[in-house]
Amino acid sequence: MPFMIILLIRGNILGLLMFVAVSPIALIGGFLLKLADPITMCCVGVALVAIDLLVRFRSRPSKGWLTQREFGGTLFFLPVWAFGIVVVCLNIAKALLR
Repeated sequence: MPFMIILLIRGNILGLLMFVAVSPIALIGGFLLKLADPITMCCVGVALVAIDLLVRFRSRPSKGWLTQREFGGTLFFLPVWAFGIVVVCLNIAKALLR
């Protein structure tokens, strides 16, 4: 089991680094500015999408640049921009259902 976790982390290091890079947004928005969770997490999601698309945009002439793991950050098998969109959608739904 630990071997599988190491392989997942090693294969997704860019995606993990992207999540670490946007963690100050959550820290500043949630703890320092006391913003509502949906607002803070929507900002995190937008930042994830932006960072991943900027990295992937370098490989735009290549086939599959938007979805292939070689061209940007991934977590497991999904690109980081997809996780960012999921985070934004879930938090918009959370804000609307309150």
